[in-house]
Amino acid sequence: MRICLIGPFPPLRGGIARYNTQLALELMKRHEIVMISFSRQYPALLFPGRTQFDPGPSPPELLAEPLLDSINPLSWLRAGRRIAEIAPDLVIAHWWSPFFGPCLGATMRVAKRRSRADVIFICHNVVPHEPFPLTDMLTRLALVTGDGWLAHSETNRRDLESLDLRGHTWVVPHPLGQGFGKPIDKAQAKRRLGLTGKILLFFGLIRRYKGLPGLLEAMALVLGKVDCTLLVVGEFYEGKDHCLHLINKLGLAPKVRVVDRFIPDDEVILYFSAADLVVLPYESATQSGIVPIAYAFERPVVATRVGGLPEAVRDGETGLLVEPRNPAALASAIVRFFDEGLGSAFSRNLSTHMLFSWADLVRTLELAVEEHATHRG
Repeated sequence: MRICLIGPFPPLRGGIARYNTQLALELMKRHEIVMISFSRQYPALLFPGRTQFDPGPSPPELLAEPLLDSINPLSWLRAGRRIAEIAPDLVIAHWWSPFFGPCLGATMRVAKRRSRADVIFICHNVVPHEPFPLTDMLTRLALVTGDGWLAHSETNRRDLESLDLRGHTWVVPHPLGQGFGKPIDKAQAKRRLGLTGKILLFFGLIRRYKGLPGLLEAMALVLGKVDCTLLVVGEFYEGKDHCLHLINKLGLAPKVRVVDRFIPDDEVILYFSAADLVVLPYESATQSGIVPIAYAFERPVVATRVGGLPEAVRDGETGLLVEPRNPAALASAIVRFFDEGLGSAFSRNLSTHMLFSWADLVRTLELAVEEHATHRG
Protein backbone atom coordinates (compact mmCIF):
# COMPACT_ATOMS: atom_id res chain seq x y z
CA MET A 1 0.00 0.00 0.00
CA ARG A 2 0.92 3.63 -0.38
CA ILE A 3 0.38 5.23 3.02
CA CYS A 4 0.45 8.87 4.08
CA LEU A 5 1.34 9.26 7.75
CA ILE A 6 0.40 12.60 9.31
CA GLY A 7 1.58 13.90 12.67
CA PRO A 8 4.63 15.19 14.50
CA PHE A 9 7.98 13.70 13.48
CA PRO A 10 11.50 14.46 14.67
CA PRO A 11 12.99 16.94 15.18
CA LEU A 12 9.71 17.71 16.98
CA ARG A 13 9.80 16.09 20.37
CA GLY A 14 7.37 14.26 22.62
CA GLY A 15 5.61 10.97 23.01
CA ILE A 16 3.55 11.19 19.82
CA ALA A 17 6.58 12.09 17.70
CA ARG A 18 8.34 9.09 19.24
CA TYR A 19 5.30 6.88 18.56
CA ASN A 20 5.10 8.16 14.98
CA THR A 21 8.78 7.34 14.47
CA GLN A 22 8.35 3.71 15.51
CA LEU A 23 5.17 3.33 13.48
CA ALA A 24 6.86 4.76 10.37
CA LEU A 25 9.88 2.48 10.74
CA GLU A 26 7.58 -0.55 10.97
CA LEU A 27 5.37 0.53 8.07
CA MET A 28 8.45 0.98 5.88
CA LYS A 29 9.14 -2.73 6.09
CA ARG A 30 5.97 -3.56 4.15
CA HIS A 31 4.64 -0.41 2.50
CA GLU A 32 5.50 2.77 0.64
CA ILE A 33 5.03 5.70 3.00
CA VAL A 34 5.07 9.47 2.77
CA MET A 35 5.30 11.46 6.00
CA ILE A 36 3.76 14.89 6.58
CA SER A 37 4.74 16.75 9.73
CA PHE A 38 4.40 20.23 11.22
CA SER A 39 6.47 23.28 10.45
CA ARG A 40 4.87 24.75 13.57
CA GLN A 41 3.10 22.49 16.02
CA TYR A 42 2.21 25.01 18.73
CA PRO A 43 2.46 28.80 18.82
CA ALA A 44 5.15 29.81 21.31
CA LEU A 45 2.57 31.44 23.60
CA LEU A 46 0.67 28.16 23.99
CA PHE A 47 3.67 25.88 24.52
CA PRO A 48 4.51 25.40 28.22
CA GLY A 49 7.96 23.86 27.71
CA ARG A 50 11.37 25.30 26.86
CA THR A 51 11.54 24.02 23.29
CA GLN A 52 9.42 21.97 20.92
CA PHE A 53 12.47 20.31 19.39
CA ASP A 54 14.39 17.20 20.42
CA PRO A 55 18.14 17.83 20.73
CA GLY A 56 18.92 14.20 19.86
CA PRO A 57 19.61 12.85 16.37
CA SER A 58 16.70 11.97 14.08
CA PRO A 59 16.55 8.67 12.18
CA PRO A 60 17.98 9.52 8.75
CA GLU A 61 15.31 7.52 6.91
CA LEU A 62 12.49 9.66 8.35
CA LEU A 63 12.36 12.53 5.87
CA ALA A 64 9.00 14.06 6.74
CA GLU A 65 7.61 17.00 4.78
CA PRO A 66 6.97 19.84 7.29
CA LEU A 67 3.85 21.19 5.59
CA LEU A 68 1.39 21.79 8.43
CA ASP A 69 1.27 24.96 10.48
CA SER A 70 -1.34 24.52 13.20
CA ILE A 71 -2.51 28.16 12.95
CA ASN A 72 -2.06 28.89 9.22
CA PRO A 73 -5.10 27.84 7.14
CA LEU A 74 -3.14 28.19 3.90
CA SER A 75 -0.86 25.39 5.07
CA TRP A 76 -3.90 23.17 5.66
CA LEU A 77 -4.96 23.70 2.06
CA ARG A 78 -1.45 22.94 0.77
CA ALA A 79 -1.15 19.82 2.93
CA GLY A 80 -4.55 18.53 1.79
CA ARG A 81 -3.59 19.01 -1.85
CA ARG A 82 -0.27 17.28 -1.23
CA ILE A 83 -2.04 14.27 0.28
CA ALA A 84 -4.30 14.04 -2.77
CA GLU A 85 -1.27 14.33 -5.04
CA ILE A 86 0.33 11.36 -3.26
CA ALA A 87 -2.84 9.35 -4.02
CA PRO A 88 -2.47 7.13 -0.94
CA ASP A 89 -4.45 4.00 -0.25
CA LEU A 90 -4.48 4.92 3.42
CA VAL A 91 -4.03 8.11 5.43
CA ILE A 92 -3.08 7.67 9.10
CA ALA A 93 -3.44 10.78 11.24
CA HIS A 94 -2.76 11.21 14.95
CA TRP A 95 -5.25 12.82 17.30
CA TRP A 96 -4.46 14.06 20.79
CA SER A 97 -5.83 17.57 21.35
CA PRO A 98 -8.86 19.63 20.23
CA PHE A 99 -6.42 22.45 19.48
CA PHE A 100 -5.68 20.62 16.22
CA GLY A 101 -9.35 20.24 15.23
CA PRO A 102 -9.43 23.04 12.63
CA CYS A 103 -6.01 22.13 11.21
CA LEU A 104 -6.57 18.39 10.80
CA GLY A 105 -10.26 18.71 9.98
CA ALA A 106 -9.64 21.12 7.10
CA THR A 107 -6.64 19.17 5.82
CA MET A 108 -8.58 15.90 5.72
CA ARG A 109 -11.55 17.50 3.99
CA VAL A 110 -9.37 18.91 1.21
CA ALA A 111 -7.60 15.57 0.81
CA LYS A 112 -10.82 13.55 0.71
CA ARG A 113 -12.40 15.79 -1.90
CA ARG A 114 -9.51 14.99 -4.21
CA SER A 115 -8.75 11.33 -3.39
CA ARG A 116 -10.45 8.12 -2.30
CA ALA A 117 -8.03 7.23 0.47
CA ASP A 118 -9.26 5.62 3.67
CA VAL A 119 -8.54 7.79 6.70
CA ILE A 120 -7.80 6.23 10.09
CA PHE A 121 -7.17 8.37 13.15
CA ILE A 122 -4.97 6.95 15.90
CA CYS A 123 -6.52 8.53 18.99
CA HIS A 124 -4.07 8.99 21.85
CA ASN A 125 -6.53 11.14 23.79
CA VAL A 126 -10.04 11.72 22.55
CA VAL A 127 -10.83 14.07 25.43
CA PRO A 128 -7.95 16.27 26.70
CA HIS A 129 -6.62 15.91 30.22
CA GLU A 130 -7.21 19.59 30.96
CA PRO A 131 -10.31 21.67 30.07
CA PHE A 132 -10.23 23.14 26.56
CA PRO A 133 -12.76 25.51 24.98
CA LEU A 134 -15.26 23.87 22.60
CA THR A 135 -13.67 20.45 23.08
CA ASP A 136 -16.51 18.36 21.63
CA MET A 137 -17.05 20.60 18.63
CA LEU A 138 -13.35 20.81 17.72
CA THR A 139 -12.80 17.10 18.27
CA ARG A 140 -15.71 16.13 16.09
CA LEU A 141 -14.65 18.68 13.46
CA ALA A 142 -11.55 16.57 12.80
CA LEU A 143 -12.56 13.03 13.69
CA VAL A 144 -15.75 13.02 11.62
CA THR A 145 -13.51 13.04 8.53
CA GLY A 146 -12.20 9.58 9.44
CA ASP A 147 -13.36 6.24 8.13
CA GLY A 148 -12.12 4.50 11.26
CA TRP A 149 -10.51 5.22 14.60
CA LEU A 150 -7.92 3.25 16.53
CA ALA A 151 -7.65 3.61 20.31
CA HIS A 152 -5.37 2.09 22.92
CA SER A 153 -7.87 1.93 25.78
CA GLU A 154 -11.54 1.29 26.46
CA THR A 155 -11.72 4.79 27.94
CA ASN A 156 -10.83 6.27 24.56
CA ARG A 157 -13.29 3.93 22.82
CA ARG A 158 -16.13 5.14 25.05
CA ASP A 159 -15.17 8.75 24.39
CA LEU A 160 -15.23 8.05 20.66
CA GLU A 161 -18.67 6.47 20.93
CA SER A 162 -19.98 9.59 22.65
CA LEU A 163 -19.16 11.56 19.46
CA ASP A 164 -21.55 9.38 17.41
CA LEU A 165 -19.09 8.90 14.56
CA ARG A 166 -19.95 6.73 11.58
CA GLY A 167 -17.29 4.12 11.09
CA HIS A 168 -15.42 1.41 12.95
CA THR A 169 -13.33 1.68 16.09
CA TRP A 170 -10.52 -0.70 16.95
CA VAL A 171 -9.10 -1.03 20.46
CA VAL A 172 -5.62 -2.52 20.73
CA PRO A 173 -2.89 -2.27 23.39
CA HIS A 174 -0.21 0.37 23.08
CA PRO A 175 2.82 -1.24 21.41
CA LEU A 176 5.91 -1.95 23.45
CA GLY A 177 8.33 0.95 23.75
CA GLN A 178 11.16 0.80 21.21
CA GLY A 179 14.05 2.88 19.95
CA PHE A 180 15.89 3.27 23.24
CA GLY A 181 18.39 0.42 23.00
CA LYS A 182 18.73 -2.63 25.21
CA PRO A 183 18.72 -2.30 29.02
CA ILE A 184 22.08 -1.88 30.65
CA ASP A 185 23.07 -3.53 33.92
CA LYS A 186 21.05 -2.04 36.79
CA ALA A 187 24.05 -1.57 39.07
CA GLN A 188 25.99 0.10 36.27
CA ALA A 189 23.11 2.46 35.51
CA LYS A 190 22.87 3.43 39.17
CA ARG A 191 26.60 4.10 39.33
CA ARG A 192 26.42 6.33 36.25
CA LEU A 193 23.65 8.32 37.93
CA GLY A 194 25.47 8.45 41.24
CA LEU A 195 22.77 6.42 42.98
CA THR A 196 22.66 3.45 45.31
CA GLY A 197 19.91 1.35 46.85
CA LYS A 198 16.29 1.01 45.78
CA ILE A 199 15.12 3.39 43.05
CA LEU A 200 11.61 4.61 42.18
CA LEU A 201 11.11 6.36 38.84
CA PHE A 202 8.51 8.98 37.94
CA PHE A 203 9.12 9.75 34.26
CA GLY A 204 7.66 12.06 31.63
CA LEU A 205 6.57 15.63 31.07
CA ILE A 206 5.10 16.85 34.35
CA ARG A 207 1.54 18.14 34.35
CA ARG A 208 -1.05 18.46 37.09
CA TYR A 209 -3.08 15.37 36.15
CA LYS A 210 -0.03 13.12 36.62
CA GLY A 211 -0.30 13.44 40.39
CA LEU A 212 3.32 14.08 41.39
CA PRO A 213 2.37 15.94 44.62
CA GLY A 214 0.51 12.82 45.79
CA LEU A 215 3.59 10.70 45.12
CA LEU A 216 5.72 13.10 47.16
CA GLU A 217 3.28 12.80 50.06
CA ALA A 218 3.45 9.02 49.68
CA MET A 219 7.27 9.15 49.76
CA ALA A 220 7.14 10.71 53.21
CA LEU A 221 5.28 7.57 54.36
CA VAL A 222 7.40 5.11 52.36
CA LEU A 223 10.69 6.35 53.81
CA GLY A 224 9.56 5.40 57.28
CA LYS A 225 9.61 1.75 56.17
CA VAL A 226 11.79 1.46 53.05
CA ASP A 227 15.05 3.22 52.31
CA CYS A 228 14.75 4.28 48.66
CA THR A 229 15.31 7.19 46.30
CA LEU A 230 12.73 8.75 44.02
CA LEU A 231 13.87 9.95 40.59
CA VAL A 232 11.57 12.63 39.15
CA VAL A 233 12.67 12.83 35.53
CA GLY A 234 11.01 15.12 33.01
CA GLU A 235 10.42 18.77 32.21
CA PHE A 236 7.92 20.57 34.41
CA TYR A 237 5.02 22.01 32.45
CA GLU A 238 3.07 22.80 35.62
CA GLY A 239 3.42 22.80 39.38
CA LYS A 240 7.19 22.96 39.85
CA ASP A 241 7.15 25.47 42.70
CA HIS A 242 4.50 23.48 44.56
CA CYS A 243 6.43 20.22 44.19
CA LEU A 244 9.72 21.77 45.31
CA HIS A 245 7.90 23.26 48.30
CA LEU A 246 6.52 19.83 49.20
CA ILE A 247 9.95 18.23 48.93
CA ASN A 248 11.37 20.76 51.39
CA LYS A 249 8.34 20.77 53.69
CA LEU A 250 8.31 16.96 53.96
CA GLY A 251 12.08 16.70 54.39
CA LEU A 252 12.48 14.65 51.22
CA ALA A 253 15.42 16.49 49.67
CA PRO A 254 18.01 13.77 50.47
CA LYS A 255 15.81 11.10 48.88
CA VAL A 256 14.29 12.85 45.85
CA ARG A 257 16.31 13.78 42.78
CA VAL A 258 14.64 16.09 40.28
CA VAL A 259 15.84 16.14 36.67
CA ASP A 260 13.84 19.03 35.23
CA ARG A 261 14.41 18.68 31.49
CA PHE A 262 13.17 16.80 28.46
CA ILE A 263 15.00 13.49 28.18
CA PRO A 264 16.18 12.58 24.65
CA ASP A 265 15.76 8.99 23.52
CA ASP A 266 19.42 8.07 23.98
CA GLU A 267 19.21 8.88 27.71
CA VAL A 268 15.93 7.10 28.45
CA ILE A 269 17.77 3.80 28.74
CA LEU A 270 19.81 5.06 31.70
CA TYR A 271 16.87 6.02 33.92
CA PHE A 272 14.72 2.96 33.23
CA SER A 273 17.69 0.61 33.60
CA ALA A 274 18.44 2.10 37.03
CA ALA A 275 14.84 1.86 38.26
CA ASP A 276 13.47 -0.93 40.41
CA LEU A 277 9.91 0.32 40.10
CA VAL A 278 8.13 2.84 37.84
CA VAL A 279 5.37 4.83 39.55
CA LEU A 280 2.40 6.46 37.80
CA PRO A 281 0.28 8.26 40.42
CA TYR A 282 -2.02 9.78 37.78
CA GLU A 283 -5.22 11.50 38.86
CA SER A 284 -6.75 10.95 35.42
CA ALA A 285 -5.65 9.17 32.25
CA THR A 286 -6.83 7.65 29.01
CA GLN A 287 -3.68 5.61 28.48
CA SER A 288 0.04 5.98 29.11
CA GLY A 289 3.06 5.87 26.86
CA ILE A 290 5.25 5.38 29.94
CA VAL A 291 3.96 1.89 30.75
CA PRO A 292 5.10 0.43 27.39
CA ILE A 293 8.56 1.93 27.94
CA ALA A 294 8.73 0.43 31.42
CA TYR A 295 7.69 -2.95 30.04
CA ALA A 296 10.33 -2.74 27.31
CA PHE A 297 12.90 -2.58 30.10
CA GLU A 298 11.04 -5.27 32.11
CA ARG A 299 10.35 -2.80 34.89
CA PRO A 300 7.21 -3.31 37.02
CA VAL A 301 4.74 -0.47 37.49
CA VAL A 302 2.64 0.85 40.35
CA ALA A 303 -0.23 2.87 38.89
CA THR A 304 -3.60 4.28 39.82
CA ARG A 305 -6.93 2.84 38.73
CA VAL A 306 -7.80 5.58 36.27
CA GLY A 307 -8.65 5.51 32.57
CA GLY A 308 -6.85 2.81 30.62
CA LEU A 309 -4.11 2.13 33.17
CA PRO A 310 -5.83 -0.97 34.64
CA GLU A 311 -5.89 -2.41 31.11
CA ALA A 312 -2.12 -2.00 30.81
CA VAL A 313 -1.01 -2.93 34.34
CA ARG A 314 -2.09 -6.41 35.41
CA ASP A 315 -2.53 -6.12 39.16
CA GLY A 316 -0.37 -8.66 40.96
CA GLU A 317 1.33 -9.83 37.74
CA THR A 318 3.17 -6.93 36.11
CA GLY A 319 2.59 -4.35 38.80
CA LEU A 320 0.19 -3.06 41.42
CA LEU A 321 -2.89 -0.84 41.16
CA VAL A 322 -4.16 1.63 43.76
CA GLU A 323 -6.93 4.18 44.01
CA PRO A 324 -6.07 7.69 42.78
CA ARG A 325 -5.50 10.69 45.07
CA ASN A 326 -4.66 8.38 47.96
CA PRO A 327 -1.03 8.84 49.10
CA ALA A 328 -1.43 6.30 51.90
CA ALA A 329 -2.58 3.57 49.50
CA LEU A 330 0.20 4.46 47.06
CA ALA A 331 2.78 4.28 49.84
CA SER A 332 1.40 0.93 51.00
CA ALA A 333 1.73 -0.53 47.50
CA ILE A 334 5.33 0.68 47.15
CA VAL A 335 6.25 -0.74 50.56
CA ARG A 336 4.54 -4.04 49.70
CA PHE A 337 6.46 -4.26 46.42
CA PHE A 338 9.79 -4.12 48.24
CA ASP A 339 8.83 -6.01 51.42
CA GLU A 340 7.44 -8.96 49.46
CA GLY A 341 10.22 -8.90 46.87
CA LEU A 342 7.77 -8.73 43.98
CA GLY A 343 10.21 -7.25 41.49
CA SER A 344 11.72 -10.50 40.22
CA ALA A 345 8.37 -12.21 39.66
CA PHE A 346 6.84 -9.18 37.95
CA SER A 347 9.87 -8.74 35.67
CA ARG A 348 9.80 -12.44 34.85
CA ASN A 349 6.13 -12.15 33.89
CA LEU A 350 6.99 -9.26 31.61
CA SER A 351 9.83 -11.19 29.94
CA THR A 352 7.60 -14.17 29.14
CA HIS A 353 4.30 -12.43 28.30
CA MET A 354 3.62 -11.78 24.61
CA LEU A 355 3.17 -8.01 24.52
CA PHE A 356 1.62 -6.10 21.63
CA SER A 357 4.25 -5.11 19.06
CA TRP A 358 4.56 -2.48 16.34
CA ALA A 359 4.21 -5.27 13.79
CA ASP A 360 0.89 -6.19 15.46
CA LEU A 361 -0.22 -2.57 15.15
CA VAL A 362 0.64 -2.46 11.45
CA ARG A 363 -1.27 -5.69 10.87
CA THR A 364 -4.29 -4.20 12.63
CA LEU A 365 -4.17 -1.19 10.31
CA GLU A 366 -3.88 -3.47 7.27
CA LEU A 367 -6.89 -5.50 8.37
CA ALA A 368 -8.82 -2.28 8.96
CA VAL A 369 -8.25 -1.22 5.36
CA GLU A 370 -9.24 -4.65 4.07
CA GLU A 371 -12.40 -4.59 6.18
CA HIS A 372 -13.38 -1.13 4.99
CA ALA A 373 -12.72 -2.08 1.35
CA THR A 374 -15.00 -5.11 1.74
CA HIS A 375 -17.82 -2.99 3.18
CA ARG A 376 -17.36 -0.29 0.56
CA GLY A 377 -17.24 -2.83 -2.27
